[in-house]
Amino acid sequence: EHLDKWERLIIADALEAVVYEDGETVIKKGEIGDDFYIIVEGTALVTDHKEESVDEEGQEEEEQGENLLESSEYFGEISLILDIPRAATVTARGQLRCVKLDRSRFERVLAPCLEIMRERMNHYQG
Repeated sequence: EHLDKWERLIIADALEAVVYEDGETVIKKGEIGDDFYIIVEGTALVTDHKEESVDEEGQEEEEQGENLLESSEYFGEISLILDIPRAATVTARGQLRCVKLDRSRFERVLAPCLEIMRERMNHYQG
């Protein structure tokens, strides 16, 4: 479903632009999360999250995963939606330009999207 002009203006007004330099940590696993981020330009490396996999003998194992996020992708929602500490560390790969929403704006502005975000979180957790 598309956002109408008024909804886009409300979101744009709530966003705060932030820039991170290469190697700078944006969020750190285990910290309390207060912000949600959308990548405008650049690449972010996501590490320390657990990925479940099955080894050669069919045994489930957890391993640390790495994932790259690029323009228009987002992160930080798990901590805000589930009210838990950060599940992964996100680091800038080169210069990273994002817009962010704090917790109260996230809940107010993105309330209609929360169910979709919950569905996507299931893919992160295997």
